[in-house]
Amino acid sequence: MSMLAAFAAATRELLDQGALGEQGTVVRGAAEPVALLLFVDDAVQDVGQYGRVVGNKRVISMMRADWLPVRGDVITVRDRAAKVDEILADDGIVVTVVMHG
Repeated sequence: MSMLAAFAAATRELLDQGALGEQGTVVRGAAEPVALLLFVDDAVQDVGQYGRVVGNKRVISMMRADWLPVRGDVITVRDRAAKVDEILADDGIVVTVVMHG
């Protein structure tokens, strides 16, 4: 097993534990929703360099093998739907996106 495959298997195992992964759906365009497990990070962030502005952010991560998100996809999790605003990271195993709204 390659190193990438080993890390993907370990990440999948963590996601499947239920304590880390949460059930959600993703929709692209007019297609039917696709159910998948997501890592959800709801947090507060400092915005700006010279003054303090606090804003809410939602960052969602998913297994790349389950879904390869693009801007405009609508993800619903924790009873809240939002569009993918930005692809933050893609390491070949996990894709992390920032949600709009």
